[in-house]
Amino acid sequence: MKYIVSQIKKDAKSDPRAFDAIIDGNVDKLFFLTSYKEVCEIEADSLDEVFEIGNIGPESKIERLDRMHSVSVGDVIMNELNELWVVQPFGFQGLGR
Repeated sequence: MKYIVSQIKKDAKSDPRAFDAIIDGNVDKLFFLTSYKEVCEIEADSLDEVFEIGNIGPESKIERLDRMHSVSVGDVIMNELNELWVVQPFGFQGLGR
């Protein structure tokens, strides 16, 4: 399955909502819509595998769409069903849930 990873745009990192996202995994829906960009597609079988591949590879399973850092807290992952998941300090949470 292909997953799309979105990360906070560089110019949005000074927004206080970026701090909430990066530290707590608390992503505001409006902040996501206005301040994130798609950075890669990852071929994986689960969210856990997306996290693993986004951190240690293999690079062959990553199609980079833009500059990115490793997959981390506050990043948003979209699956093929267009469900959005926020990377949390421990696990994942649906965006807006």
